[in-house]
Amino acid sequence: MATQHSPRQRLIALSPDDGAVIDLRNPFLAAALSWLVPGLGQLYQGRRFKGGLCMASLLACLVVGLWLGDGRVVYAAWRPGEPRLAFIGQSGIGAVAIPAVLQSLRLHGPAQEPYFASGLFAPPLRPGQLVTPTYAGRLARTEPGVAADDFFDRPPLKQFRRDQLSIWQRRLGRRFEIGTLYTVIAGMLNVLVVLDAFAGPLRTPARDAPPEAGPPAGKD
Repeated sequence: MATQHSPRQRLIALSPDDGAVIDLRNPFLAAALSWLVPGLGQLYQGRRFKGGLCMASLLACLVVGLWLGDGRVVYAAWRPGEPRLAFIGQSGIGAVAIPAVLQSLRLHGPAQEPYFASGLFAPPLRPGQLVTPTYAGRLARTEPGVAADDFFDRPPLKQFRRDQLSIWQRRLGRRFEIGTLYTVIAGMLNVLVVLDAFAGPLRTPARDAPPEAGPPAGKD
């Protein structure tokens, strides 16, 4: 005898604006999509206006921050004494958090050079850090403020003798801090977008109606 399976229940939410029913579809997938790209989960749920608004505003904030910081303000670092605390906020957007983590693991791992030729999302080199001759030569050619004599020969590697973060901050000035702030704000605001994709819009509790006034008391 064939067994009948009940249809899977869909999670829904109600819009606090007009009470319209919102189909959250797969809320875990929607949350993951919005974490990867702001607003993408809302678009997946058919909430085009909110998804487009979140995508346009938060990606604009992120891109402006990266532009101000010359693409150097988003990176992951867990070095003792100087962790990149700003990355905690920036990690709210997976599109930059994932490559930043991969770049950090690659640069500080056996490869000792980042994935991308431009070094985008790679953490800065600290004094005494060993890298491959290929990456050292690339930095000397393309990185402002870095020269070939900033590396010592430590065959088969090269050892950096300066602090690349100080070079970035000296070259960019306030733009580095402002760019960092923009990217942190974008990441932290996207946490709210992820929660919205997972559970729907937040409904404000209805206020209790004030008790109706009774008829005026009669005079004695």
